[in-house]
Amino acid sequence: MTHLTIPFIAHCTSLLWLLLGAVWLGSAPFSKRTMHRQSVSSRMEQGIVLFIGAFLLFGSPSYPDWLNQPVFTVTIPIALLGLALAVCGVAFSIWARFILGDNWSGTVTLKQNHTLIVLGPYRIVRHPIYTGILAALLGAALEYGLLRSFLGVLVAAGGLLMKINTEEQFMYQRFGDEYLRYRREVSTLIPYIF
Repeated sequence: MTHLTIPFIAHCTSLLWLLLGAVWLGSAPFSKRTMHRQSVSSRMEQGIVLFIGAFLLFGSPSYPDWLNQPVFTVTIPIALLGLALAVCGVAFSIWARFILGDNWSGTVTLKQNHTLIVLGPYRIVRHPIYTGILAALLGAALEYGLLRSFLGVLVAAGGLLMKINTEEQFMYQRFGDEYLRYRREVSTLIPYIF
């Protein structure tokens, strides 16, 4: 029987990220044809910010040393809380991905016959895929317990907010007042808060 250790718990979280990636890659061919795509410069800006966030969280920067300072001592209960957040976050993102169906894209696009999805997790928040990803990132940060990990979550959140801003513009362009009503009724990322 495997003893429950913090590295084992972190390994389980790593497998969740692989599952999320497999769902993304496996479902990508089933998306509608793209009619309008965000600019390359916009996509690169967001990608760079997200990469920096991921590197801070999952990489091993050795300089400056203060980034590697622990915020707290990671214990088994804290690591399990991190794993629970990661499981919930990945599950929420995958649920949202399947509800979005053939409107989905890895980048900000408008699809042919794009429809406004307001079912399932889209009744809870307007960007549930990003809500799930941020919850999973926070879970991973809890498992590491390092300052750089939590900074990575904040930087990644900044990158996702940039992407949300672009998506919101596209949705307003496509759906007009219908999207504005939806926007007034449903929070961006955190129900009833933001």
